[in-house]
Amino acid sequence: MIATLNTTTILSVAGPLIVGLTFISSGVIKAIAPHVFQTHLSKLGWISWTFIPASVVAAAAAETGWGVALIFRTAPAVMIPLTVAALVVFTAITVWSVKSGRTTDCGCYGGYVVPSMAQSVAMNGVFVLLLLLTPLQSGVTFGGDTWKIIVALVAAIASGGLALAGLRTLAKTGAFLINTSPLQIGRAWRSRWGTHLSDDGEHLISFLGPDCPHCKSWVRVLNVVYGKDGLPSVDGVVATTNEKLQEFVDTSGIRFPVHMIPQTLMNRLVYGVPTTVLVTGGRIVNTWSGNMPPEFYNRFRDAYFPPSSVLTASAASAPSA
Repeated sequence: MIATLNTTTILSVAGPLIVGLTFISSGVIKAIAPHVFQTHLSKLGWISWTFIPASVVAAAAAETGWGVALIFRTAPAVMIPLTVAALVVFTAITVWSVKSGRTTDCGCYGGYVVPSMAQSVAMNGVFVLLLLLTPLQSGVTFGGDTWKIIVALVAAIASGGLALAGLRTLAKTGAFLINTSPLQIGRAWRSRWGTHLSDDGEHLISFLGPDCPHCKSWVRVLNVVYGKDGLPSVDGVVATTNEKLQEFVDTSGIRFPVHMIPQTLMNRLVYGVPTTVLVTGGRIVNTWSGNMPPEFYNRFRDAYFPPSSVLTASAASAPSA
């Protein structure tokens, strides 16, 4: 009897707790980095851009509040079946979005965790199984539902409000309310961000988009930098499918190595493309979007037109006294 009671207690708590914490983490990530999910939704293409910010706020609020409600077993006879149905729908959307080539991952965890489609489907399957094993009637109730609903609503409002503030700050100032990108000056470069650096020399890593016209112009500059003595090595990083990558390489005439990362990780790392990172000694020493900064432009110019050769040519052409 005791073993049965313990098993029932564990099943009553474990499933809602694990799934609830997953929902909360997904909602909070959307709240602190709303631009990541905003970009993910735009890639899907089934929501008008006008409604995407509101959708991001709603998703952050709903997932956070829903997770809190699950953890406290709020109305389990309603919440658990609805959660199972929601997980099935989310799984179907993930499979469709990846198979259609619109995205490369589920976009659920803001680039902090980037499961493949198979891993995402498997994780959701485990969550569904845990919830199906959860007894709807149990001695573990944590009290009445009223206070649970209030707590869940407070959590949802807080999460949604943070997402809204982040999107408004970005729209008004072009800056993040909370900058979650790890591409900060002084940080060590991580190979999972796109490419493994084989040495401690200088490396130019440029995040590119196959559909970005500015990227195709920037590729021409990177092609010139690539392999030039006195300039860094060059690597490109994109978030796309194998087919689109090859088309991008062919049509843009890319000569340097190009690597792929998941779309959500790309969204977390950079807000727009092209974004370029200069790494020296394994650490980030500069980042920029668009055109190169003056200090690197001067290096680029001097590599092809050394100041000494310019002065020599000027002296040779000067009239003698």
